[in-house]
Amino acid sequence: MKTYAFFPGCAYQSAAGYAESVAALNNRLAIRLKELDDWTCCGATAAFSLDEGDGLALCGRLFALAQKEGHSDIVTVCNACYTTLRKAGKRMTTDPPALAEVSRRLADQGLGLALPLPKVLHYLDLLVAEPFDRRLTGENQVEHGVGAVAVYYGCQYSRPWTTGPEAQHPTMLQRLLSGLGVDVVEHSAGTLCCGASHAVPYADACGPMIGRIVGEIRGKGGRIITTICPMCQFNLDAGQRGLGKDPLPATYFTQMIGLALGIGAADLGLNKLLIPLSTMQKKAP
Repeated sequence: MKTYAFFPGCAYQSAAGYAESVAALNNRLAIRLKELDDWTCCGATAAFSLDEGDGLALCGRLFALAQKEGHSDIVTVCNACYTTLRKAGKRMTTDPPALAEVSRRLADQGLGLALPLPKVLHYLDLLVAEPFDRRLTGENQVEHGVGAVAVYYGCQYSRPWTTGPEAQHPTMLQRLLSGLGVDVVEHSAGTLCCGASHAVPYADACGPMIGRIVGEIRGKGGRIITTICPMCQFNLDAGQRGLGKDPLPATYFTQMIGLALGIGAADLGLNKLLIPLSTMQKKAP
């Protein structure tokens, strides 16, 4: 079985049950992730706007670590990390001087870069591709008992990397959840921006953005939100205070998949949500 280089990103360990639920799915589906040794921040989306050379060097170091360990893929669980690594990888692949400059800056650490660079994957990409999708759909499905689920991808996963209708309205996670017996609702807010890192310092401006997303989901019958990004989950989980209506739990997609597979709620870290999920009222098996 293939082992994938794993770049968790800076928000992973503090995210509300993300690490627990990913570990639970890895164990159930025999997914092998090897965390990169001595990884550092990729710079997120801010580094490139401040200094492109520094942004490329931060990402380049992660590619170099993966190559040094013999990996052809890097898996991440964060939308900001995903789009930042893909952007850097595309730039270095198509701009030989940029690649050479990053290699020069990494030389004093005993690192270097060579084409082709490792492919960047979101953890969701693994679950919807062979062979893991077959393992998922072949699992026994159980009643998760949380009501209709609305998928929220955030604004950075599919754009600009996907073309056609899937860019504005991706559907791969809806199909995966539906295949597991989860009641999924359709809505139009799946790729709207939640405010990202601005949601805390500019809460007054971002509050209506979060309200629009939650309002659309609630209006279409959604009773729980599931997302694929730590920043999105935090914003939707913490940002519903003061919206004037009963809040909707905001979970990670790995938690919802885990529930559908019969994994206990506590093992999925669902006790860490700010807005409780109804299944937490039940005892985990």
